[in-house]
Amino acid sequence: MRHRLQTPAADEGYVMNIPDDSNNGNENRWTNWAGNLTSVPDAIERPASVADVQALVRRSRGNKLRMIGTGHSFSPLIVNNGETLVDMSNFAKGTRKAWRWQDKGRDLVSFVPSATWAEVRDALTAPDPAVPPMYLSSTGALASINATGFVAAGCHGTGWDQRTVSDFVHAIEFVSADGQVHVFSEDTTPGDMDAVRVSLGTLGVITELTLRVEPLYNLHDQEIVTATESVMGPNPQGTDGEIRPQNLHKLVTENDYVELFWFPGSGYNNGQIWIKKFNRTSDEPRDVPLRPDGWIDKMATSVMEWTATHPLVWPLVLSTAWDTISSRARDIEAKGGFVAPAPRVLFYADQAFPILDLEVAIPIPATGRGTWNVDNVVRAWYAALNYAYKFQRDFPLTTCLHARFTRTSPALLSPAFSTAADDRVCWMEILSAYPKSEPDANKRAQAMAPHLAMINAVMADWIGTRHGRPHWAKNWQYITPHLDVKALYPQANLLKFDALRRRLDPDGMFVNRFLSEQGLFS
Repeated sequence: MRHRLQTPAADEGYVMNIPDDSNNGNENRWTNWAGNLTSVPDAIERPASVADVQALVRRSRGNKLRMIGTGHSFSPLIVNNGETLVDMSNFAKGTRKAWRWQDKGRDLVSFVPSATWAEVRDALTAPDPAVPPMYLSSTGALASINATGFVAAGCHGTGWDQRTVSDFVHAIEFVSADGQVHVFSEDTTPGDMDAVRVSLGTLGVITELTLRVEPLYNLHDQEIVTATESVMGPNPQGTDGEIRPQNLHKLVTENDYVELFWFPGSGYNNGQIWIKKFNRTSDEPRDVPLRPDGWIDKMATSVMEWTATHPLVWPLVLSTAWDTISSRARDIEAKGGFVAPAPRVLFYADQAFPILDLEVAIPIPATGRGTWNVDNVVRAWYAALNYAYKFQRDFPLTTCLHARFTRTSPALLSPAFSTAADDRVCWMEILSAYPKSEPDANKRAQAMAPHLAMINAVMADWIGTRHGRPHWAKNWQYITPHLDVKALYPQANLLKFDALRRRLDPDGMFVNRFLSEQGLFS
């Protein structure tokens, strides 16, 4: 499949060019965290309780409802122009947004849709003589993200033997299109759980989630900066297509958690990779580095946004960024890494600057007992790297190439779905800074054109050749020709999910225009 650069149309609410502020008298406006999406709904509702949600749903028959959290999705999953957005930030059950508890020997955490991961983390680790501290087996890197949206979109962390965070769902409470409350759980509705874990918000308004967790554990964080070839083997571009994936296989299979980063300022000859590997340990915390001061994050945001529209400055910014990152990693490496409780290690980013991000779950098939074929990962990595070098004067990739690894998922709409439980996936993503604060839409579009050209070219490999599936919440709407995402999932999955969806929402109250256009639902 040959991909073309998409030219965003100014009248579409989910394109990169944010529409003018003349909203035909409608003062409602919502913009996502990154700034690449906007929605101009007729109303923004803010329910504070289950009863409020029920009343809202019952008076909204004939309309569309989409729920918003912290806006960290890059795709138009919740854009709902001319309809209703439901802001869940005021929602509460009593005085708590999240709480840990135990039931039948299981460690659990429950939270409401206003909770961020930081609030879930605090609920899991706060002192409580009645309940021991706990934590999730895997999480994402940013604690400020809305936890419910993260789960509903099928998001993930890393961990060779860990599944996606959505797979930790033990129970989920919805208000469906008729205003009724439904509770699905592993105990009472086990046959429906693989449908409800990743719902994209189309089954109803989620009012409570419960995840399986485990006793709090420590991680040994080791960070290494090394030549790309020492991890990925030689670039197949220079070996007539031959690859040597043995080092990558050893790295990901012999460590509990692995993340890989390549930054465009890391040099020529395939540059360097920053490895973050975490392993569980009974050791006590030691040598925990200080978090960067808040002003550093704010300065980085300003610099990256400004440079996105002043590309002549990119060489200096990218080399400085890499020097800073690699120096910090080498300081940690020199001490033999550090040991800290899992939340400190897994949530390693306090803030992030606005970016565009396209991520794909690339299959890693099992080939035998304790062995996997990681060839797809090596070839996908170099497909992105080679494009970035070939068009480096255009700066198509201005943040990083990033890879994480998890088990497959049984969830019907998970990008990591597979019936082969021993298989794994590599979540590989391309991130570039986005000039959110730039008021000129044409300048924003011009700044991101090289990034869009790159993702269109690279997705021909990652999706077309490697048979990957895009992350629902990342910016796959920019792939052209239009990606037939439904063709990437087994038809049986779509039929089973849609049967449940039609039972709970027969008139499509929770399906917006963007989701309708994908042809996923009848």
